[in-house]
Amino acid sequence: MTNEELDRLADAIVRALEKAAPATGAWLPTPVRPEPPGPAGEPPAWAAAAQRLGDVAPIRHPEPSTHRDDIAAATPDIRAAAAGQGTVPARGSVARSAPRAARGHAPRSNARGGAFQVSIGISNRHVHLSADDATALFGPGGLTTHRALTQPGQFAAEQRVAVVGPSGRIEGIRVVGPARGATQLEIAMSDAAALGVAPPVANSGMLSTSAGGVTLEGPRGRITLTRGVIVAARHLHLSPADARRHHLADGDTVAIRCGVAGRETTWHGVLVRSGDGHATEFHLDVDEGRAAGVTTGDIATVVAHAPARTRARPLVTEHDVLRLAARGEPLPPNALLTPSARDRARALGLATP
Repeated sequence: MTNEELDRLADAIVRALEKAAPATGAWLPTPVRPEPPGPAGEPPAWAAAAQRLGDVAPIRHPEPSTHRDDIAAATPDIRAAAAGQGTVPARGSVARSAPRAARGHAPRSNARGGAFQVSIGISNRHVHLSADDATALFGPGGLTTHRALTQPGQFAAEQRVAVVGPSGRIEGIRVVGPARGATQLEIAMSDAAALGVAPPVANSGMLSTSAGGVTLEGPRGRITLTRGVIVAARHLHLSPADARRHHLADGDTVAIRCGVAGRETTWHGVLVRSGDGHATEFHLDVDEGRAAGVTTGDIATVVAHAPARTRARPLVTEHDVLRLAARGEPLPPNALLTPSARDRARALGLATP
């Protein structure tokens, strides 16, 4: 059949249908099309494009679908492709065309228990004294409390010392009690430069690589340190309850973000210290606090977490206990002690794992 014949046949069919139509003149219901999107360009509620995956399949960490964020902008291309006038946009290309931050999403934390906030404590220069050194500097009678500190059982003492180094002197350094097994001077990098010494960055109590070369002066005497001077590594104290809540353990490391606008800083490799003698607080020294523009009482956010590496438990003998006690160092955490080493440690008052 020719095109003209097809047109005549179509006209004949239409006339036949019109004759058979009911009195209303409508032989099929008129199709109803939903209203188009509003001026804002958002897809209407009935459109599949308007659905978020979390609406139908809730997930543990809900966030908007990564391939539907800019559906309003993609709609003309999709319609053109459906009409054979364009190509189908690659899946996800719209959402990936801009960085995540530019699309208004906050970065999701990879902290095991999720991101959480902690209070900041700025740790000024201070010294922990052994009982013998406290007596040598201040005489008998022990240390007296000036005020309690955040960490349970610790206090800022009334007593202060002057520290003299090869190239400088710092007055009025606070003593922190109670007395420890070994004297430990904790200073900032700027203090070390003023004194003319080069102490390592170390965790509190870990004095095997600590520096010496300074003299402590008190009202009753003076002592020269051959070891015990460190720059304390930044660390996060966690109470046992908070450690359980956030799925963290002693020895883990975290990343913590804090700071004012323009000086915001993320501190990586922050050691977690947790146990019965800890209250939740993030400790920075004075130099670090100034760098980020924060002070005691400000808030920081834990944003990432890495579990402590599993290590073989060290074996400690009685000889090791005597050596550690003489150096004023604690027993290694999670160590295996021989029976004689355990008895010797208890006799010397060392905490056993």
